[in-house]
Amino acid sequence: MKSFLFALLFGMTAHAQLAAHFQSTGKVDTRFDRLPAIWLKSGDAPSAFLPPGPFEVTWTGQIKITQRQRLTFSFDGIGEARLSIAGKECLTEQGTLGSARSAQVRLNPGEHEIRIIYKSQPDGSAHFRLFWEEKDFPRQSIPPTAFICATNEAILLSQQQRRGRELFAMQHCGKCHQSESPMGADPMPEWQEIAPLLINPGDRLQEDWLRAWLSAPHTLRPGTTMPQLFDPKKPESAQNIADLAAFLSSMKSGTKGESAVTDEATILAGGAHFHKLGCAACHTRPDQETPDLENKRIPLRHVAAKFQPGALASFLKAPNAYAPHRGMPDFKLSDEEIRSLSAFLTAKSKTPLPAQPALTGDATRGKEVAAAQHCFYCHAGLPTPETLTVPSLQKIFAADWNAKGCVAPAEKRGAAPALHLAENDRVALIAFHARGPGSLGIHDKAEAAERKFHSLRCDACHARDGLPALLDRVHAETQSLTAHIAGANEKLDQSRPHMTFIGEMLQSSFTQSIIAGNLDSKPRPWLEMRMPAYSAQATSLSDGFARLHGIDPTEKTTHASDPTLVALGKDLVSADKGFGCTTCHGLEKTPPTAAFEVQGLYFEHAAQRLRREWYDRWMDNPASVTPGTKMPQYAPGGESPNPALNGNAADQFNAIWHYLQSVKKS
Repeated sequence: MKSFLFALLFGMTAHAQLAAHFQSTGKVDTRFDRLPAIWLKSGDAPSAFLPPGPFEVTWTGQIKITQRQRLTFSFDGIGEARLSIAGKECLTEQGTLGSARSAQVRLNPGEHEIRIIYKSQPDGSAHFRLFWEEKDFPRQSIPPTAFICATNEAILLSQQQRRGRELFAMQHCGKCHQSESPMGADPMPEWQEIAPLLINPGDRLQEDWLRAWLSAPHTLRPGTTMPQLFDPKKPESAQNIADLAAFLSSMKSGTKGESAVTDEATILAGGAHFHKLGCAACHTRPDQETPDLENKRIPLRHVAAKFQPGALASFLKAPNAYAPHRGMPDFKLSDEEIRSLSAFLTAKSKTPLPAQPALTGDATRGKEVAAAQHCFYCHAGLPTPETLTVPSLQKIFAADWNAKGCVAPAEKRGAAPALHLAENDRVALIAFHARGPGSLGIHDKAEAAERKFHSLRCDACHARDGLPALLDRVHAETQSLTAHIAGANEKLDQSRPHMTFIGEMLQSSFTQSIIAGNLDSKPRPWLEMRMPAYSAQATSLSDGFARLHGIDPTEKTTHASDPTLVALGKDLVSADKGFGCTTCHGLEKTPPTAAFEVQGLYFEHAAQRLRREWYDRWMDNPASVTPGTKMPQYAPGGESPNPALNGNAADQFNAIWHYLQSVKKS
């Protein structure tokens, strides 16, 4: 029965990743990893369920080979590592890793068992990466798509527990069920996130919408973490909802905003911005009445009924003003974009709100309802009850979640709020309950970044590990919004960066700047879309993305350049003496000479962006990094057609690197 349940909920399939089994001071933990890679300093937790300290991790799975190859493997890092392929040990090394190479391993096309055992330093610090090389390509990290791992009950249970842990934190369970003891100096980041601040909500939200929201929040926004506080079967619920909505509406400064513009030209412009910005990656069109439950996109059909006049424009200007951990990022919209988007969303979102009883709300009673419902736990500034009745974190973990409470089946929930959990999420919470609350105090930095990659919907816009972005599939839904613009669909290539190698491609400082929205110019100015700002997550994401690839997030890239190589590199990027790079790549005020279908980044962005290791990989074979790229492979097999530097491709690419380091962004 247990095996059947796992198969039903997850499917016994293979994943493009490896199983990672951790052991530390008698404790064990298992998870999926995209790569056999890790970077920790002393005091960092190796996983979500293990505290800091020395550990050993074993990665197992298969390595996929598409054609017969003679491969040489090597490590990078510190500690102790062993590699076995097809049951044979290939390489063992300890101390400072990276000086040894395995003997050539001949592998035929297909899948071959792989096992990597890595042991950290005694203080728990760790650094490990796995590389391969072959006559047709230089030494480089093995890409995630080369690994595959079949699931089993043990690892699926661990994944369930991780999902339950994430849900427990993101549902803000700990706001109500507070811990009787400190959670530690550095708990999981989601544990510290807060719900939206209800500062003068009456200035922003319409009372009718508040009633509908309080009645059934999951109906207006499927997947919301806002629980349903009132039992619709109880006759007093409707009056409580009306009173609470009246109270929240009474909390206002009296400031009134301007109504959205309603002329057709402005509405059309807003629709065009909606398409060009790729809003369909996270939202359905405002005139779409049916929610997209499969892709979990947030519906916009009630926007006009939700916002007070002018409040939508204020929200678009600063979406995180009252909710620093909101998933909606800051696009740094211009005044024209804000005005036209507000007009479009307001004009097109005409779906009526669910009907509510015709009751008069009393704000004074609503204040009492807010206190009785303990709303202040999640929303700062609301009234507190005279007596706190919510059990502590420790007490709920001592209880049976299947028997009563928020996580129990509906018929056993009692007076607890309804979270409207999918059954697999409810089961995940039950699985997490069995591990206890201790892991909530552990900040697993690499795992946290991977969770945020999905919860912030990075994969909705960016392809990774061979999986296409959701936007590639749904963007056509909004293409008609640009039909009135001549040549709207005749732009330079509008594909967005792939994220398979993000941690080893970009310097962490640059990753942080771009996620925080601190760049003073776009690296890809021809893209109509733009990378929005997630300022609250920029530091942790840039740190975690590096760690996921086994890269030191504090690594500093030097920019020393050899003048002789700079001059050679400048010639090699030119059209008359080199590879013609200037055809697609510009330099500051000098545009590319003939970028008709695709354009490359301007050269001055390279020094602040790229890590040398990724640059070498890219120059060797761009298509192996970004499938479908227009960037050609200039030196297949390391043989360059250009006679400079005796035709040695590696030396030529090194000269170009020195030139790129000399080009500073002014």
